[in-house]
Amino acid sequence: MSEPKDVLEQAIACWNAGDREAWAELYAEDVVYEGPGGARISGLEDLKVWYFDALLTAAPDRGSADVVLFVDGEHVVEEARYTGTHTGPWRTPDAEIPATGRTLDFRFAGVFRVAGGKISSIRIYYDQVEVFTQLGLMPA
Repeated sequence: MSEPKDVLEQAIACWNAGDREAWAELYAEDVVYEGPGGARISGLEDLKVWYFDALLTAAPDRGSADVVLFVDGEHVVEEARYTGTHTGPWRTPDAEIPATGRTLDFRFAGVFRVAGGKISSIRIYYDQVEVFTQLGLMPA
């Protein structure tokens, strides 16, 4: 069985490489994602579409940088920077943000639960106002 930190390090490497299938192998079928604004995605198939694919389409050069991981049992906390260029539509189940061509570079934190060698839950925290300001959708 993989250690939680190893699983998350692999997931980050796959995320940064844009390797959807290898990334998805590290998640449980019943994974639950929760994010700012009440965002919730349930199940691996929806996570692939509404998280991985949506963000890769919105910013093909996106990635996690300056990653720091903290581990407590089966929980791993990631603090990092999300970077990328918003060159494609950013789709969510509720809306779509047309490409702005702007650069994104913002801090985020994520709390991941790893059980049985698979990521079973994700809670992501970031400043939505900062993201919308960087995209030019809100005044600075």
